[in-house]
This record gives sequence, C-alpha cells and structure tokens, in this order.
Amino acid sequence: MQPPRTSTSVYQTLGVRTIINGRGATTAVGGTIMAPAAIQAMVEASQDFVFLDDLNVAVGQRISEVTGAEEGYVTAGSAAGMALAAAACITGNSAELIRKLPNTSGYPNEIIVQREHRLQYDQMYRVAGGVLVEIGATLSDLEKAVGPNTVALAYHDSPACEGPGLDFPTWVEFAHTRGLPVIVDAASTLPPVQHLRSWIQQGADLVIYSGGKGIRGPQDSGMLAGRSDLIQAARMNGSPHAAVGRGMKVSKEAMVGLWAAIEDFMSRDHEAEYQFHLMQATSLASFFRDRNDIRCELESDWEKWPAPVVRVFPVTNTWSPEDIRKALIAGEPSIHINVEREGLMINTHCLRSGEDVIIGERLCHLIDKSLAPRD
Repeated sequence: MQPPRTSTSVYQTLGVRTIINGRGATTAVGGTIMAPAAIQAMVEASQDFVFLDDLNVAVGQRISEVTGAEEGYVTAGSAAGMALAAAACITGNSAELIRKLPNTSGYPNEIIVQREHRLQYDQMYRVAGGVLVEIGATLSDLEKAVGPNTVALAYHDSPACEGPGLDFPTWVEFAHTRGLPVIVDAASTLPPVQHLRSWIQQGADLVIYSGGKGIRGPQDSGMLAGRSDLIQAARMNGSPHAAVGRGMKVSKEAMVGLWAAIEDFMSRDHEAEYQFHLMQATSLASFFRDRNDIRCELESDWEKWPAPVVRVFPVTNTWSPEDIRKALIAGEPSIHINVEREGLMINTHCLRSGEDVIIGERLCHLIDKSLAPRD
C-alpha cells in the first residue's frame, strides 16, 4: 500500500511530470515510494562521516540475519549485485585477478544459464568479465556445458522468464557435486517475506535482491547474500575499492536507508497490503467485465507477483495496445503501464488509493475513442 501523494513542488520546479505508476516497482519509473523510516534514517546518516566498509559490514549482518545467509553485502541495486556476484565467482580472493577484471582472458570465466531464464539484465554478468553459456532445459544440456572454464550456474526467478526449465533442486545438486556455486537473481520477488530465506534454504550460494522495490528502500540499493567466501570476494571487487565495481558506489545514506527499510519490511502487514492491491485489481477488472471488445485476466499468484496484475487484451485486434499505452502516457495525469503478451498489463504494486479507478476510466475512454467511427 503506497502512502498518499505529497507535494510535487520539486518536480514542478524542474518541469518534470509526475505519473501514476501502473508498471510496478520498476527502475524506469523510479522504483517504489520509500518507507518513511528509510527517508528519516537517510537524513540522519547524512550528518556524519563513517568508514564505508564498516557500515556495509554492519548492514550486511542484518542482511545475513533476514536471509539466513552466512554474510550479506549492500550493492548499488540488484544489477550491480549480478556484476559483483559474477566477479566474486571469477576471482575469489585473488588480488591479481581482481586487478585484471573485466579482462578474464586465459582464466575460467563461464557462467551457465538456461535459455528460458535469459533476461535483458544478465548482461551484468558480462560487465565483470563473465562469459554466458546458454543451454537448453535438459540435464544432458547442462552436463555438456560444464567444463574447466565454468565458474558458476545462474538461476533467475522472474515473471519475465519464458519457462521453468530445469528445476532448482536439480540445478543446485548438479552444481554442488562439481564444486560450483549457484547464483540466484531474485530481485523483484518481495514480498512475501518468506522469499527472503527460501533460496538460501534451498542451497543457493549467492542471492540477489533489489532494495528499492518491495523492500521500499533507496532505489539505488540492493542486497547480495550468501557464502562468506563469496561475499568477501564481492566486497573486494566492490566500491570503495579500486576494482571492477568501483563505479557501483553505495552512499552511507543509501546503506542506512536500506537497513531502516529492511526493519520496516520485516514488521509490515504484507497480507493486508496484498488484499488492498487485490481489491484494486478486482476494481480494475470490473471496468472490462461486460465489454465484448476486451478480454481481461486477473493474476493473483503471490509466488509469481508481489501484487496482483490485470491484463487487458483486444478482441480480434479491434484496438492497438501500443496506441493506448502512448495515449495514457500523454494524458493528464500521465499513466504508465506495460504492453505485454499482445495486450496491456497493469501492475497494482505501486498504485495509490483511487488510482485503479482513474486507470479503468481512462482505459475505457481511450478504447471507446479508438473504436469510434471517423468522419
């Protein structure tokens, strides 16, 4: 549940429009709205100096506690977490290799990923010098891909994945019998709270979470949790050290803000928030129930989506989802939603009270307008 809209004077001064966020806690539209406790903590953190390594270790301790991992580390978002996870698996604690990154020529550098799990963000593994080896969804494909240059297996938990591929227990068992670590990208999977611990419990060696999505911390924060040796290697590759992750800087304010957001996240009533967003999704779907030019789907699988989503499809191509999306953005207020699977997708995760009605009314108006006969 998002807090009420506050003053937008700073954006008005800059000449930047505020929007209704029907895309969810995605970076392109600013992530989510930070928890008030995180904002206050960041203000307080800005008033003093600290040694950043000490601060990251302290917040990392809290990350390890909530995830069940041996250690934790604060990253500059989940994408930086992917890069540092790859760096850790490539270099270990070798000072020589750390200095050479992203040049991994002549060293083991391959990270195996299933074709069904390819994401636009997995380029971040290559930022650290990793070479992606894409395989099919069979154990035979995996066996053929592993070799002396393999440093890790990557597994992605995202609605953007095209299919389940090999199941995670098989992935972990195969990796661990060969002494290889498993990286899990679970950036967008919170809430529910139990997702914080599930991957470590299942045997993951490094798990990546966004700090600026469901946790409602600073947008440029993330969490890397896992084995002590790999977290230490990630730390050596990261800021403030002169290594491949030096530009992935996390400020003292963001570290403290993430810590405060974690505390807030662990105490929130996520079930009540989910029911609020389910009510919004049901409200949205009601706008399209009796229309014969629209097919509507409501998805409320908490294991897949942190909040319910509503999909709207044209019947027999009677209107264009892309044209409607552009018209929503151009309108007042500006509304951002996704075009996906040849239809429109509204994610309720970041909707404030009443915005479901605004979106439903605007969508119906624009679709009616697009269907009206033209002189």
